Amino acid sequence: MITIRQYAAGEAIIRENELGECAYIIEKGRVEISKERNGTLIHVAYLDQGMTFGEMSMVDDLPRSATVTAVEETLVREVHRDGLYETLKSNPDTMMKLLRGIFERLRIANTTIARLKDEAKVGEAARANVKLPSGIPQAAPAPKPAPAAPQPLPFVNQTPPGAPKVFKIEGLTPKAIEAMSDNPFSFTALPFKIGRKTNDPMVNNHMEIADKDPLQISRHHVSIVKEGDRIGVLDRGSQLGALVDDQRIGGKKHGPGPVFFKGDEGILVLGVDNSPYRYKITVHR
Repeated sequence: MITIRQYAAGEAIIRENELGECAYIIEKGRVEISKERNGTLIHVAYLDQGMTFGEMSMVDDLPRSATVTAVEETLVREVHRDGLYETLKSNPDTMMKLLRGIFERLRIANTTIARLKDEAKVGEAARANVKLPSGIPQAAPAPKPAPAAPQPLPFVNQTPPGAPKVFKIEGLTPKAIEAMSDNPFSFTALPFKIGRKTNDPMVNNHMEIADKDPLQISRHHVSIVKEGDRIGVLDRGSQLGALVDDQRIGGKKHGPGPVFFKGDEGILVLGVDNSPYRYKITVHR
C-alpha cells in the first residue's frame, strides 16, 4: 500500500498526460515540476522534503497535469489509490500529509481566483474610469500588453537548486518575540507558511506563532512568497488580515495580495494595524 522508491537526479517520477493512480510524499531530496509547451518543458515549481505531489490521482482518473523530475537523488513514499482506505487506518500520518496537500492546493486555488477577480475589477474600472471601493487597488488606463511568456505558478517553491538565499523573521515587540520559537527565525525555501500554533492535525505551517484570546493570528494566516526576483506576502484566508509595509491584505475587506517588498526587507504585522505581532523580514542575498 505504501512503497518506498528511489530516483536518481534527472529521472522522471511521473510524466505529463500519462495515467496514474499514485500520490507521492518526498522523504528526501528535491523534485522539479514542469509542463510541456510547444515541445519545450516549462519550469513550474520545485518541491522539497515533506511536500506532496500527484494527490489528484487519488480522486480522479484524469491524466497527469505535469511532469515531475528528481533534481537530485530523491526518495519518495508512493501511495496507491487502491490502498487508500487501508492506509487511512494503518498509516494516518501519511494520509494527513496527503490531505493537507490537497487542502492547501484548494486554498491556493481559491486565493488565486480572488486575486484574478480583483485584477479584473481593476481593469474594468480603468476602462470605464470608475473609482473602486476602498481595499481594491486603483489603476490608470493602460495599453493592452503584448502576450507574456509563460510564468512560474505563484505560491509554490521557486527557490532554485544551489546555494539558497537566507530569509529571516525578527520580532519587533516583546509579545512578538515571546510568541516565536526562535528569534530571529531563519529559513531558505519558499513559500513559507505562517499561522497560529495549534494542535489541529490538518494545519501545516512552517512557522507557528503562539497566540491567545483575543486572537490576532489565524491557523492559516499568510505565506511569504516569491515571484521572479520579488519577495512578498500573500494572505491565506485569515480572519483579520495583515499589514505589509503599511498596505493591508486579507481579512473581510481586502484582497489576498501578494504585496511585494520594495527592497530586501519589509515589515509584517499579523492581525489589526495595532497588533503586537509585528515582524521584520529580511532577505540575505
